[in-house]
Amino acid sequence: MSLTKLIDYPSVTEKIIHLFLFAYFFLLIFPHTTTPKEIILWTAVLCWIIIRIKRPEPFIRLTPIITALSLFMVIAFIASVSGAEPIENLKRFKGELLVPFLFFLITATEFNSIEKSKRLLYAPLIAFAIYTMLAVFESANYGLHQYFWIKSNREQYIWLDNYTQMSAAIFPLILGLILLTVNRGLRYLLVIYAVSVFGIVTAYRGFTVFSGTVMVLLLWIISVRPLKYRWRMAVLLSLFILAFVSLMFFFKDDPGVQDYRLKFEKVINVSEEFEIESGFSNRLPAWKASIDVIKDRPLLGYGWGIKKFQKLVQKEKFMEKWKVEKPSVYNFYTTYKNVFFPPHNLFLEIAIQSGLLGLSAFIIFIGIYLCYLMKAIRYNSAENGHNFAVIVVGGTILSFIIMSLMSNELGNISGKIFFVVLGVGAAWINSKPRQKAQAELSNGVKD
Repeated sequence: MSLTKLIDYPSVTEKIIHLFLFAYFFLLIFPHTTTPKEIILWTAVLCWIIIRIKRPEPFIRLTPIITALSLFMVIAFIASVSGAEPIENLKRFKGELLVPFLFFLITATEFNSIEKSKRLLYAPLIAFAIYTMLAVFESANYGLHQYFWIKSNREQYIWLDNYTQMSAAIFPLILGLILLTVNRGLRYLLVIYAVSVFGIVTAYRGFTVFSGTVMVLLLWIISVRPLKYRWRMAVLLSLFILAFVSLMFFFKDDPGVQDYRLKFEKVINVSEEFEIESGFSNRLPAWKASIDVIKDRPLLGYGWGIKKFQKLVQKEKFMEKWKVEKPSVYNFYTTYKNVFFPPHNLFLEIAIQSGLLGLSAFIIFIGIYLCYLMKAIRYNSAENGHNFAVIVVGGTILSFIIMSLMSNELGNISGKIFFVVLGVGAAWINSKPRQKAQAELSNGVKD
């Protein structure tokens, strides 16, 4: 074995990190696997710490991206300690923020090549493919049309319950790996997989997730290399739009079609939706309540864990105020007094839990990340690197943010996948081969 191979050959500890993280993200998709996931996760974290300590380089190189995310974490931690119910806050902080933060750091430092990232990202893809098959098998009890389109027995479904939320993070990964996979047979399988997921998302009618997937397809058409892939996607999307419009026209009395028409009308007439008491599917009263709750503790919020929101909105000082000034909010929380109904908006929920300081830090982190990502894309001439950054990383951010306008998945499965993708994207942005190519390109432009 040559000296180069000896140097590049991964250590046992590195292998454990890669293997255990793969196992964790495979199990992450499935419910009731908490104990093995915890064991696998903290074993991988321990191995990562040992590896970082033994290396001569700094434990963590504080890039602007890592610094910005760390600032958000510090603010969220201080808010949790100083807020209501500190012990419960810290439990929530650990599961919903600390674990994703560790994922980000590990992937940003250890997965410094696209090949390594691809191997890790196949884990949730394979698991979600099995999850999809289980949903299809479950539909046999109801029929495909009844199960995916009508959804009249939705409360009885097991596998379809969280499907669309997870698909918002998974779909861009499938598209990205289609572009990065060399094996033609595997690529065709991924194409079939992507079409199946998109079909289920379309039939399920979760509008923000559906909008996110369509925007990722448009991102493909605008940015993917080579140009022939853009044209192919443009043709496929055009055929889908034609079929979709035909469905809306010829089956306009179908309940599912009427549901879609209603949601499109809401998007077209957004200003009118804000004037309706139950606007955006009852989210508007919760958004109005959130603003008043935030105003009462604006800087650091109430500590991490949105479940406390149910108690906050039932406080007498808020209810009395809403009874006089905002009857729609008062009526809503009087009617749903014993029902947990969070704001269903990522940014409002971050502000409630970590205040305006935490929200500002999170937005700054995303802004800095996007600036560095776009700069890296601009100077990257390799097709694989470009497609990886645009579709896998950029597509995941786009899809996740769109979904988060009507939901908050930051501490859930899609949120964890989101942070892993951000981590591998940060590793690509800061990778030495890419930086070298960028420097050479810059020098060539100057000359």
